[in-house]
Amino acid sequence: MKYFIIEGIIKNADLMDENKMKEHMNYTQKAMDKGLILMSGLKEDMSGGLFIMKADSIEKIDDYLSNEPFKVYGIQDYNVTEFSPHYFNESPNKWFNK
Repeated sequence: MKYFIIEGIIKNADLMDENKMKEHMNYTQKAMDKGLILMSGLKEDMSGGLFIMKADSIEKIDDYLSNEPFKVYGIQDYNVTEFSPHYFNESPNKWFNK
């Protein structure tokens, strides 16, 4: 399995509307339900998002991103970085508690 950090970069926020946002959220949720996305969230400055994914290949990530609604509508582009995790927190739920 390969692991990827994906940075979404908003290129045209004016194209965003409620329906496109719902499509984006549903698309992301389906990938989370399949176990492809570990976490996803907005950058604090609202200039895009960040998420961590796993897949067998970069081609599967590229396929996922090319069909992502924000990409399809020209709202967002993506930077993809493959990485090899070496250390894991055994209690991620505790790590994210405030």
